Amino acid sequence: MADIQWILGVEPAQMPIEWREKVRSLFLEETGEVYADASIASLPIPAWEGNLLLVDVNTYPAPTALKGLLWALPFLEDGVRIAAFAICRELQGQAWGSKAWDHLVAACHTVNKQFIQLEVKAANTRAQEFYRRRGLEVEAHLEHYYQSGLGYMMKGPVPEIQRF
Repeated sequence: MADIQWILGVEPAQMPIEWREKVRSLFLEETGEVYADASIASLPIPAWEGNLLLVDVNTYPAPTALKGLLWALPFLEDGVRIAAFAICRELQGQAWGSKAWDHLVAACHTVNKQFIQLEVKAANTRAQEFYRRRGLEVEAHLEHYYQSGLGYMMKGPVPEIQRF
């Protein structure tokens, strides 16, 4: 039985190549985008609370443990940019994305960030709806941003933390 959880990640350049290969595979399977290892290794994702890996703890640290990731980085003075957010198909719709989002929002509050920005494929309406429900809106159309077509830049304020 799988025991899935979000853990803090390392900088992509510090990941073993086998892990980066699993990241490449995840990106291809879930987004259709092809990335070179050098592109992934050069992403400026720091080791911080906005760098998360979704893993099966029963097979960790094997690369096959990787089931998703949220890579965000501090951006400008008061923002955070999500560079990558992908979850394997079999775990989608099970609140893993919401858990990562809530963790990122809390991290944004800790470092006084005011907005979250990202790029998303125009064809990925499911992801756009996820972000809209969290206060982000399309601010720009990005021609030729993705190999497969139009993208959108979405941006919104860091939401308040839900208190119960």
